[in-house]
Amino acid sequence: MAKRLLGRKKQASPSEMAGRPRPDGLSVISPLVAPIHTGIFRAFNRYRVHRIFRQWAKSKEPRILWTYTPLTYGLEKYAQATVYHCVDLLGEFPGVSSSMVSVAEDRLAQNTNVAIGSSQVVEQHLVERGFKRVVHWPNVADVETILEQRLPDSARIKNRVVFAGNLSKAKIDFTLFHDVISAGFELHLAGPIAEGGGDATLEIEELVGRGAVYHGLMPLEELSRLYWTCSVGLIPYQLTPYTRGVNPLKTFEYLAAGMAVVSTAVPAVQEIKGHVSIVTGPRDCVARIASLVESAESNNVETRIGIAKKNSWQERGKIARALVERTLDGLSDVILEKDVVHPDVHS
Repeated sequence: MAKRLLGRKKQASPSEMAGRPRPDGLSVISPLVAPIHTGIFRAFNRYRVHRIFRQWAKSKEPRILWTYTPLTYGLEKYAQATVYHCVDLLGEFPGVSSSMVSVAEDRLAQNTNVAIGSSQVVEQHLVERGFKRVVHWPNVADVETILEQRLPDSARIKNRVVFAGNLSKAKIDFTLFHDVISAGFELHLAGPIAEGGGDATLEIEELVGRGAVYHGLMPLEELSRLYWTCSVGLIPYQLTPYTRGVNPLKTFEYLAAGMAVVSTAVPAVQEIKGHVSIVTGPRDCVARIASLVESAESNNVETRIGIAKKNSWQERGKIARALVERTLDGLSDVILEKDVVHPDVHS
């Protein structure tokens, strides 16, 4: 815990966001709070959060609380409208108190205008927790940035495979990576080596010793250029109570770079023949990668980009703004069909 507290203190400065694009008018605050939400720590965190947001709470402008965590410390009482955007089953993550999350969600359900679920599993979870207005928004990707970094077709390496994301022992099936290497594919990995849910440092070191390339945490522009050199993107998640609710935005990141996608059978990933394949185990994974690499055609790239464009932040931003406007106008008593965004995975 001490290590997490020290890490949080280092992130408290807004300068930590340097290097990431930030729209005009956006302020980034990284509150210094304890990673414990009970007892004396809860009182400390509540004081810190309310102090940091005191100017927002007094603002004469419309106040929207759009939260990705149910642990709001009561900020919703200052908001004219509250949106709970739930991107996974937080209470199922190893090391997170499921009872704490449940209590917080039950409380938030009584004061939320709209709840958003990133997968059908999460959507059902929100309904069961008592949220009255629930819409389904699958996760989307920064497609435009990936397309801006597009490389010539000649840059793509046929047998190069990539995974970009949180390298956590609680989430990743590392045996798939070993089988990919054993089959002669060039494996590239990018992302943080997670401590939450198990530090995977030794696993990464073993893979690198076998020939994998670990890039660390990369800016999206740099990661996008790596994508354009790869043929297949992996989603190698273990099937656990937590990953049942995960909707990997990597699906659309990979497709935006013209890659085929190979994923384990997490419920939110849908198979698209020739583009997105669902596999049942390591052998099936290797065979499917080989098949997709051998059948690669240039027209597949444009088809995949087309799928990704329908699942971009640019399109989602339009929907989000419309949802906020209607909520502020008092029209959120009825969620219109166009608010309910289902995965559009076909071109």
